[in-house]
Amino acid sequence: MTNKTTSIKIQHEKKHLQLTPANLYMYQGFQVIEAYHQEHAECYYLFFYKASYLTGKSTLKIKRKSQLSTILQKGIRFSPEHPLLAYLLNHNRIHTFPGLTPLWEKIQKKYSPLEASNILTIFDNYMKKEKITKVMKEFALQYRREGQLLHTYQLLRLIIDIYPANKWAQEMSKNLQYQSYQSLYISHPSSLLSKDPLYVEKYCYHHLKQDGSTALLLQLLQKEGRKMEQLCVYTHLLVTNSNDDHTYYDQMIANLPVDFTDDDKVDLLSYILRKRTTHHEGLYQDLLGLLKKSNRYEDLLILLTKNKALITEKDLPYVHEALLHIKWVENSGWLSNLSFHFDEDISPKQVQTLFQSFVPNLLQLKGLDYTEKWISPYSSRYPGIPILMKVKKMAALKDDPDQMYALGELYYEFKQLSEAVECFNWELELDPSNTRSIKWLSKLYLEMGMVEESKSYQYMLRDGS
Repeated sequence: MTNKTTSIKIQHEKKHLQLTPANLYMYQGFQVIEAYHQEHAECYYLFFYKASYLTGKSTLKIKRKSQLSTILQKGIRFSPEHPLLAYLLNHNRIHTFPGLTPLWEKIQKKYSPLEASNILTIFDNYMKKEKITKVMKEFALQYRREGQLLHTYQLLRLIIDIYPANKWAQEMSKNLQYQSYQSLYISHPSSLLSKDPLYVEKYCYHHLKQDGSTALLLQLLQKEGRKMEQLCVYTHLLVTNSNDDHTYYDQMIANLPVDFTDDDKVDLLSYILRKRTTHHEGLYQDLLGLLKKSNRYEDLLILLTKNKALITEKDLPYVHEALLHIKWVENSGWLSNLSFHFDEDISPKQVQTLFQSFVPNLLQLKGLDYTEKWISPYSSRYPGIPILMKVKKMAALKDDPDQMYALGELYYEFKQLSEAVECFNWELELDPSNTRSIKWLSKLYLEMGMVEESKSYQYMLRDGS
């Protein structure tokens, strides 16, 4: 299947920007789109939190220890054709880049001080870290004044996690009044799923290659209803991990968002199939069924002929269905370059049946010389197939003037009526009294809808009789 290209249109500082996405990153609740303005070769980053749009920033350089740098280095990276990109663009109003001051006011209204602080750190590439940690410190002190010591300790841990050199947070966290909370974080993170999901998510991303952390992250995303992010984790697992991937695949299908259309499913499965290094039979068969159901015959044929798997006997009905409905004239370029890689269970008789619907179209669009070259590898593997033998015979006859009649009959078998007419006309020029050629020309012109021409050859027959 062809990759979809998407552009993002932005109104920024009285300028109309058209940005082309290059990469997509997901890390610890954040999604970041890396995009470029082609005309000026400018790089922009668009920031999302839990699939909700925050803002975008033009970025000339990235600070080495910024959160953005961490996301680009450690985050899960997807190419732009991943369905997450379309989801983010379709489920958010992305027309401008809100300023950080009004954005921060909205963030504080929507999120707790702990989560708001976490979101604010994503902009430390564009703000001084001291300003961010000052805000986090004020929130922590406010929690402490209100007697919410657990929340105070959680904020202190957040500061230390992101900015480990912050001495104030380090000293404050050692206070005896937080000792009882420190023990909570010594046990397995799963015990903190309800009390500190932010910490749990960060822990899982730090240990993403461990199966236990992966399962815990999926559980957290499921609990918070973050379906698209959950789907992205499954995508990542299916692309990068061949172990237990059937379990991951079944779980992913069971957890698809309810509003996912068949086209959405096709895009998702196609992305995984393209990125995987090994074949996944269940995914492959599901994708075939979806493409057939959606009448996407071009994509169906591309999948069957240009993936890592051989065409097997159970794939043949899909190939026949695609060839029956595909529009040859509109797709002649790539269709004429198709290669069919058959499994050993495919019999010569089945290949003959398949090629009966393919070779005539190839002959009509690309001519005899091209078709003869195309069939060459199949003729070697299936030497007795009638349709291939006929093409080879036609190629042998085409330069022999004495064989135009036989060549014309073969062209007719392939429904190449114009070429057949040329052959019989040539034969008639050599022998004007050849009634067989006259009968053929009358028949061919009638089938081509050229009634007057057909009648003229009928008159020739009567006049010659």
